[in-house]
Amino acid sequence: MVFKTVPTNRHFSNKLFKTFLSINFDKNRDAYHELRSFIRQPVAEWHEGAYLPDDLIDQREDIHYRLNKDEPAISDNPTKEDFEKFAAHQTEIMKTDVWKEWTEWIAESKKLIKNYPRLEEETEISNYIIKFYQSGRNIFEISSFLIELLKNTDVGNIRFKDFVLPYDNIYFHFGGLSDIEYPVECYELRNGIQNELGNKTFLLDGAFVTLIERGAIDILLCFKDKADNFDSKVNITNDYRFPTIKFSLDFGKFDSDKVETVYSPETTFNQSTVVFDDIWEDKGNSGELSYQKMHEAIRTPDKCYHYEWKEYVLMDSALKLLVNCICFLNSTDKDVDLTTTNTQATELIKELSKTSKTIEKAKISDKLKKFSYSKIHFLGNSLKNYLTDLKSGNEVDPHWRRGHWRNQPFGAGLNQTKLIWIKPTIVRKDKGDPNGGHIYEV
Repeated sequence: MVFKTVPTNRHFSNKLFKTFLSINFDKNRDAYHELRSFIRQPVAEWHEGAYLPDDLIDQREDIHYRLNKDEPAISDNPTKEDFEKFAAHQTEIMKTDVWKEWTEWIAESKKLIKNYPRLEEETEISNYIIKFYQSGRNIFEISSFLIELLKNTDVGNIRFKDFVLPYDNIYFHFGGLSDIEYPVECYELRNGIQNELGNKTFLLDGAFVTLIERGAIDILLCFKDKADNFDSKVNITNDYRFPTIKFSLDFGKFDSDKVETVYSPETTFNQSTVVFDDIWEDKGNSGELSYQKMHEAIRTPDKCYHYEWKEYVLMDSALKLLVNCICFLNSTDKDVDLTTTNTQATELIKELSKTSKTIEKAKISDKLKKFSYSKIHFLGNSLKNYLTDLKSGNEVDPHWRRGHWRNQPFGAGLNQTKLIWIKPTIVRKDKGDPNGGHIYEV
């Protein structure tokens, strides 16, 4: 279940949701710092993103004022010449004594900063779970049958406008995928604990997905080691259970003439950009790579850093599965069984779906508000028979014939489209399992 990825059994979990449930973290960064402080108290040392002492802040404001007082103004619609003038000014500023003061200030402030990767990770996942609560607590449980089919379905030509989420934030639950694993050495490197985790195995358990403004999808992958749990409280410096990895899929393209990123709903998955944290860099700087380049790099591991290549493989596998899951939610083949984590709420939701009377719906809705529950959407249960009924082909070895998505025009003037899933199939299933994938027993 999703809540195994965060410390929800801690004594302050209910207070956490009550305190932060109404906050928009995307627009209120101060609230994010407050959430971090709330998650793990006390953390005595300064950590990245926390407030600095007042005297250092005063110094920073004074230096900023002197750095920027003669900065050329940038209009709302800057021209190429405006940017060139601004760049020339920046070049000159970097030769001044004020710039030297600024570099010294940065060096001084960094002495106070100690980053706790696990603290940042817990804060991030708590942030996502709060968004999950704000969006109605919807879990999409993907059946093993559906996962197998989606892994053998191509998504390259899916456009951004095909990515429609039923809620602002949802959680896809897979249940521990043995073939999508977070490499332990990558996790150790990210947390600065090389060679400390031994033989742990972190399998992909699920993912929070958020469709954000201006053409991007935010993703937080959640992993688990079945041997771990949150039943015991562990000190922040020793707690490395249930790791996560965050990245975004951006559908914008940089326009060199306009000197800005342009977003088009027609941009395809193959044309998108993956934005992530470079764990193999000491500074942990954010990096970005076109999806096509990342996918090509997977085929040439000798041209990548060892850790770099492993994370590329991980993100590529997870991305293709998640994109397929989103497509499935928008396809004509969608089959969903809805239940909840509360038996009484489930019965009320069934009643709600059966009535068309406005007054009756209002009464049932009022009753539902009294319960705390998450909605669980079971996807792909009706596909059990599909895997057993796949037809045999010619006299060849058994193998998958990959599926794909097709945009089917419909409506007046055929100016609308709907996603049609051309499912993968197994050629010569009667001769055994294909080498490219496991066939689940049904």
